[in-house]
Amino acid sequence: MNIISDITLLIAVIALAMWPLVLLVLKIISKRKKELMHLDRMTRSELDDVTTQELVIRTLKEIGCQPEINEERHVSFKYQGDDFYIAAEEENRFIMIWNPWWGSISTDNEALPFLKEIINLANVNSLVTTVFMADDDEKTIGLHSHCHTYFSPNEGDLDGHLKMLLDYFFDTHNTIKDGMNELGAAAFKKEQNKERVRVKGFAAYKENTVPIETKKEKVSDEGDNQERKE
Repeated sequence: MNIISDITLLIAVIALAMWPLVLLVLKIISKRKKELMHLDRMTRSELDDVTTQELVIRTLKEIGCQPEINEERHVSFKYQGDDFYIAAEEENRFIMIWNPWWGSISTDNEALPFLKEIINLANVNSLVTTVFMADDDEKTIGLHSHCHTYFSPNEGDLDGHLKMLLDYFFDTHNTIKDGMNELGAAAFKKEQNKERVRVKGFAAYKENTVPIETKKEKVSDEGDNQERKE
């Protein structure tokens, strides 16, 4: 019984000795937590002073792009090999993302009217809108896609948001290309059906066919026979 009491007393003494250390650790953790919260508030406050264009450049670098400022003062960059540029509206924290000339078609292409319909249908169910415009010589129609979004430092995961939108452009490309491929396949199938017209019952007589001689060869043969008679 005395041994148990001694052990209990020893534990109590150790606990009392450790208690100031525990309090110190808890105090340090609490202080660090407050510092991190303060730094977070400072970061948000500082980001509020960053322009929308600067925020776009910073976000593009985070997702691995190399943005530049073009002649029109827009942010230009490449994403998955395609050209993009972003125009920023500083007052409203909105950005317009453009993917210019990702496709083209000749103005005299017979499929052009169908392409316009396919684009219109794609625009109905897409976050990204595609437009077509002729170039300066009006011989080529260029396909250009764009979308706009609110882009504020207080909106959370800007990296993921921007990347999601950029990826969606390629979904739009594929939707339009698939529509054109289906149209081309249907036209090819229709053409094949026209060419492959077969008359039933004729195949059975193929073994009895006789080669048809040209008129020139026939005349030549008659001339040889006359010479032999003479």
